[in-house]
This record gives sequence, structure tokens and C-alpha cells, in this order.
Amino acid sequence: MGLVGSIPSWVLMIVTLIVALLAEATHTYFSSKNLSKRGMAISLLPLRDIFRSMTIPISLPETSVVWISVYLPAFALAALFPISASIPFFSFVPIMDNGGDLIQILQFAVFSEALAILSIFSLGTPTAEITANRMIKELVKLMVPMMAAFVSIAFYYSANGVGGDPFSLNVFTMALHMNFAAPFSLLGTLLFIFVIFSQIPHSNAGFGCSLLENCELPDFNGAPRSMLQLWSIFRAFLVVALVTHMFYPWVYFKGLNAGFSISWWAQSVNFAAFWSTVLVIRVFGVTLCWKVMDTLEKSIKIKNSRVWLCIILTTIATLLVVYEGIKISMEVAAF
Repeated sequence: MGLVGSIPSWVLMIVTLIVALLAEATHTYFSSKNLSKRGMAISLLPLRDIFRSMTIPISLPETSVVWISVYLPAFALAALFPISASIPFFSFVPIMDNGGDLIQILQFAVFSEALAILSIFSLGTPTAEITANRMIKELVKLMVPMMAAFVSIAFYYSANGVGGDPFSLNVFTMALHMNFAAPFSLLGTLLFIFVIFSQIPHSNAGFGCSLLENCELPDFNGAPRSMLQLWSIFRAFLVVALVTHMFYPWVYFKGLNAGFSISWWAQSVNFAAFWSTVLVIRVFGVTLCWKVMDTLEKSIKIKNSRVWLCIILTTIATLLVVYEGIKISMEVAAF
């Protein structure tokens, strides 16, 4: 009976995966419109590639380690679902905050990335090695600012004397670091959001977040390829969901449950409103951050300018949030 009771939650997780695919398709649509005005055309739509690959027999390079190449993509995608279960509004169960621990979320994210990278390495070709090395660099550039953001904001909450585990998503629903009364933490959080969004892995052409969407590794086909592409799209969508969680108006939506023991209609509104917000931010906000970072990178004429920009902006954001926490600690100590 416990298994049967969890089916609605699993169904809604699948719904969010569909929303992630919708966001990717919407982004692809706008990209194609923009590129067509400049005389360019998208030769292969990512979603069409994904579903087409599902229907053809599995083909692998002769150098591949077959069982790793075939099975690890599915495990990489499965490793994202514990992260999904930690984010509020992944089910209609009337618990507004599921209390996911941010450190565990990052551990599952790294575990999932490691499985995906190993599946590419296992193909054993030079081009696969190049793709896997690129994925490792993208992982580092994404995880470092996320870890810095969570650690510094957790310090800020500890300085505020907030009860509970400062690394819990329950605590982050208070959004104290986004308060205009704390301008340094607000500015630092906005910088973190920009850096994280700008480092979400995407194709060089800027089409979207689908891995292998530029016809990479043509000798790798079938369901495992589709699984990796679904994994990359869902991974990006979950990053946006976690960051959106930092500044979402939780107080208002919690009020919808007032006076109800199980307010299913309120949960439905919460679910639709949150994921609609994530979808809009994924399509427009993330794209804007990509473009701004590309512009900044081109304006700085140094080697590895993007890496230096990420390091500098992440450091500044960390210092701003930590400074606000230290200032609050000193004010509390003065009393």
C-alpha cells in the first residue's frame, strides 16, 4: 500500500520532466526564429533527435565497453529523481517544504554527472574522450558557484540565528538573504544566480541544454543516447528549480493552505505556479544569462576569460553574503 500511495508523486515527477522538455522545445523554437533572421537554420531539433533515437536499434563504437555504455545513462537519469523528491511541489502531498539537504542534493548531482561522464568515456573513441573532458569542465564550473552559494547563504542564516539546519531547503524558504534590508546579501545572491545560470551546460550554438544535440558521436545511437539527452535537459531544469527556490514567494503560497488540513486545490495552484515560474526562467532568464556571459567573455581579452569571470564573480558574491552575515553577527553581539 505504501508503494501504491507513492505513485502520484512519481507521476508528478514525470510531469516535471515533461515540463522540462517543453521548456527545451520552447527555447529551441525561439532560437530557430532568431537564427533564421540571420540567415542560419537549425539542422536538427534536439527533441526530434531524442525521440528518433529511441526508436532505432542501439549502435555503439567497436571500442566501447558495452554494458557501461548501455546501462549507465539510465542510472544517471535515475540519480536525478532523489533531487526531484527534495524540491517542494514535486507532489500534491500537503507538505510545503520537503526539507531536502543541500549537501545531499549536490552529492546526488555529482553522482549523476559521474555516471553520465563514465558512460561517454566508455565509448572509447577520441571524440568521446573530448566530449567527456568537456563535461568534466562544465561540471566543475557549475558545481563550484552552487557550493559557494549554499555555504555562504547557510552561514548568513546561522548568523541570523535561524533555527534548524541551515543547509535544509526548509530554511531557504525564508528567503532572508533576498531582503532589501540586507543589500549586500541580496546583491550577492543575485550574482550567484547569474553565475550559476550562465554556467548551466549548453551547446556552443546556444540552442539549448541537450547533450550531443550538435550531432556529436554519430556512431552512438539508440535508447542510451536518448537517455543521456533527457538527463542533460532534466539536469538543467532541476538546477533552475533549485535556484528559483531561493527567491520564490513562499509566504503567499503557504497562506493558501490556511484553515485546511489537506488543501488539494491549493497544492494544485502551488504546483502549477512554481513550475510555470521555473519554465519561464529556464526559457528567458537562463538564455539572458548565457548571452550576457558571452558578451562579457568577448570583452575581456585574456586567456580563459570565462573561467576568470566565474572565479571573480563567485568570489565577490561569496564575500558580499558573508560580509552581511558578519555584520549581522556583530550587531547581535552588540546587543
